Amino acid sequence: MQMIKDTRGFSSSFDVLLFLMLVSVSAVLVLPAMVDNIQLLALHDTNAAGHNSQVIKSLQNGRVDDFSYAVAGTQMDNLVNGTFGPGAADSGFYQTGKKLVAGREINHKIFADLASESVASQFTIYHADKSVRLNLLTDEYRENVDVQMRDYLEMQIGDRYNYNVSVVWRPFRDVPIGGETHMGPAVPDTAYVESRWITMPYRTEFTRYHVEGLIAEELDAIGVNLGSANEVPREETEELIAGHINDAINKTVDEAVGTIVKMTIEKTIEKAQAAVNQQMDSVVPGDNPGISDIIMDEVLAGLKDDPAFIEDASLELSEQITGYMQEVAREEVHAVIAGEVDVLASGITDQCVSNVAMVDEAKDEVLDYVFSRIDISRARMTMALWDKNW
Repeated sequence: MQMIKDTRGFSSSFDVLLFLMLVSVSAVLVLPAMVDNIQLLALHDTNAAGHNSQVIKSLQNGRVDDFSYAVAGTQMDNLVNGTFGPGAADSGFYQTGKKLVAGREINHKIFADLASESVASQFTIYHADKSVRLNLLTDEYRENVDVQMRDYLEMQIGDRYNYNVSVVWRPFRDVPIGGETHMGPAVPDTAYVESRWITMPYRTEFTRYHVEGLIAEELDAIGVNLGSANEVPREETEELIAGHINDAINKTVDEAVGTIVKMTIEKTIEKAQAAVNQQMDSVVPGDNPGISDIIMDEVLAGLKDDPAFIEDASLELSEQITGYMQEVAREEVHAVIAGEVDVLASGITDQCVSNVAMVDEAKDEVLDYVFSRIDISRARMTMALWDKNW
């Protein structure tokens, strides 16, 4: 019988060893490139982060030497075009007169102040699947601020990075009431994002101490309920406390709305428009509706689309807006905090019944919660930066 020598096993083993050797060589050749790529990514992230932080800080504190706009400029343009024909508002004579009649100049302001005034002046309510912008007098202000910020950013950032900047003001936390401005393309997941608070342009006394005095009656009632919690059925105690907390929230929201309307809308809609209207009516001849009528019609047209608004011609527009906003804000705030009040009422009752907390400590917790729903004195500026080549 003849034996046949089989060398296939040796060949297979040799192929495996050769393959492993090639893989090792490839790894040695590719590894430096991989490391370099990781280092480049890390360097890119570090540069973008540092640049973004520097730019947003500069944007907050950068000063604008000359800034101008016209109060009710858009409405004046529409009125002139409607009276004299299309394009009349582009004439140099009209633009000069418009600046004299309604022009405003703001010198040596920082971008943070201009941006916060811009979002405050917009004052938009999103409710019942609609949006209503309540202040129509400052279109030119908003547009000019956006142009100034865009020019400044492009000068600071250059051609290497894309950017997106937003300023959002929500006077009632997480509630779609307030103002906002955005500029730049959509933000990718790879962008470096940084946010900072900026102060709103008006001064208010809406402090924690102010809210404490405002809801003192409700806090005292909660103290009484907690003091007798061992003598009353637990469910009844919690229900009473939850009711007092909701009353405190409603009272705080109503007060905040009044403050906001007074500081933003009332000053422009009912004061600035009167001055502009008197001067503009003397310039535009014939039987034409004044600026006041145009603005009133535009605002009311938006408000009437919402069933929550009830028109009352006997009241000033700011008074009608205040009543409407109070109802909408209360509704939206309670929609956001649904269930939280019951949890809070149950929690402080547990603490007091089990002697974990004193009644005064529980009242402080309620005060902190109610006050936390209001944030009228600051807006959020956010900047995203990403390399165009990545």
